[in-house]
Amino acid sequence: MRHNILFPTDFSPAAHHAFKYALQLAEKLDTALDLLSVYHLPISDSSRVSPHQIDPLLREKRAVVMQQLGELAEEAPSNRIGQLRADYGLFVYQEIIDAARRGGHQLIVMGTKGERNPMQQMMGSVTTHTLMNAPCPVIAVPQSAPVRPISHIAYATDFEPKDEKAVANLTELANRLKAKVHFVHVDREADISKTEAYKVVDQYPLPFTDFTLMSNLNPAEGINAFIAERDMDVLALFVPNRRLLERLFHRSFTKQMAFHVKVPLLVFRG
Repeated sequence: MRHNILFPTDFSPAAHHAFKYALQLAEKLDTALDLLSVYHLPISDSSRVSPHQIDPLLREKRAVVMQQLGELAEEAPSNRIGQLRADYGLFVYQEIIDAARRGGHQLIVMGTKGERNPMQQMMGSVTTHTLMNAPCPVIAVPQSAPVRPISHIAYATDFEPKDEKAVANLTELANRLKAKVHFVHVDREADISKTEAYKVVDQYPLPFTDFTLMSNLNPAEGINAFIAERDMDVLALFVPNRRLLERLFHRSFTKQMAFHVKVPLLVFRG
């Protein structure tokens, strides 16, 4: 990852927490953060003003956002801050995606907020849409996640060789972070005991630090148990297509899974 990290913010407490997380990540990767905030006029405001007043209001709004970005940048070492961007847009996630594509970013770090679990928080949110469409991996940081170095990454897999590209990217990132990648698969039917059964899958062509095969009727609960028991710092997932990601983030499916992940979620898309 030679390019800067893109950090989108709405200046909320959740975003500020994610900023601290992104900073320590940038320090470890020896790169900088490009800060982005997307602004627009509230519909209620734009409907009450005449057309010729719109441009002055937008300029004023942009100036306020740039000032906020500047204040945020002052909280970090100058060598860890790249560009400051205030972009106008009605669809925040699309502006984030476009900015990542134009900037050649290889990673987006952003926050999730709310009192519900992170998977539920992201449903229908800017984070969800960014995850489903971003041109690069995205790390979604829950507000409850501790800001600490990444030493252990859990990678949830179904043994598919199609994981290869994601695993290659994950391995590169892990090497730069000096972190270990721990592969985990939850089998709904296997008769094994929790996380104690370690299996070497001869047919799986990709390298891994260790591999854990777990049995749980609810895969999400099984992965969550693995994260808690092994004190993982990040959960990484590879989602081969947008349709599957949409299904994973579907509201009823999420409630059924009760996926209370409290660590950052790193998503690679196919």
